[in-house]
Amino acid sequence: MPKDFKPKMGSGDLGFTDLFGGRRVPKTHCRVKLNALADDLSALLGLLKTGIKDRKTKDEISAAQAALIRAGGMIAGMKGTLKDETAALETIINARAEEIKPPKKFILPGANETEALAHLARAKTRVCEILAWEIKAKGPAVYLNRLSDYLFLVALRLQH
Repeated sequence: MPKDFKPKMGSGDLGFTDLFGGRRVPKTHCRVKLNALADDLSALLGLLKTGIKDRKTKDEISAAQAALIRAGGMIAGMKGTLKDETAALETIINARAEEIKPPKKFILPGANETEALAHLARAKTRVCEILAWEIKAKGPAVYLNRLSDYLFLVALRLQH
């Protein structure tokens, strides 16, 4: 963030905001809504990290938060890709899937608080993915799909 960053107070008081490149859109625009949800998801992931004990998982979740910032830029109109982040997440998912027994029944969140937070983050990720597909943001949508899978595996591991 620039050293001299300062919010533009009042610039959104009429219900409009800027996308990348200066395009003004209503705050109800689907891209603005998706970025608000992605911000909400990142905050939820931060809360989830507070209940995670192992450093490796905390680092993975921090990487997901960084990828959400990149995805937010893309959603707002910046050029970019999430191919590296998606590939890294796929590698983690494949390794985690080997460590965990597949569930034999539907999972009801609530085994403990951290597991429930992981499921809440997974569910919010799915909502973000749906909106990403709606605006045809394929890169963020695919990444969010993988993030949902990853969070499911994290939740399964936290059940015990």
